Amino acid sequence: MEVFAHYDIMDAEGNRLAEGSKASFCLEDTVCDPGVVPQYNCRGYAEQGLSVNCSDNYMYDIDCQWIDITDIKPGDYTFLLEVNPSLLVAESDFGNNVVSCQLNYNGYFAFLKNCHYESLLEYRKPIKMG
Repeated sequence: MEVFAHYDIMDAEGNRLAEGSKASFCLEDTVCDPGVVPQYNCRGYAEQGLSVNCSDNYMYDIDCQWIDITDIKPGDYTFLLEVNPSLLVAESDFGNNVVSCQLNYNGYFAFLKNCHYESLLEYRKPIKMG
């Protein structure tokens, strides 16, 4: 999938200042919470998927896994993440597919805080191109 997840950084007026996306070629249980046994592993072309309480983690150095913030000035922003935005992957519940966080960028580091989940099916905030 060209877009498994979509990221936006927005200013206080709702203008999109930067965006990025996460491509996906294999969904698997990379990291699971303690006590959770991974079920999906793409090695050997096994069945793809994500188990409850597991994640498919990609590092920042893999292309299409980051947002270019070169032109963003230090300040406070909103960070939005939509997972499976086109509903291409079957899920039992889309209730936690949007994450909204406060983002503080100090010119050297970006910090996220006060994150909360929303339903992908209910969340469709209009975004203005900045």
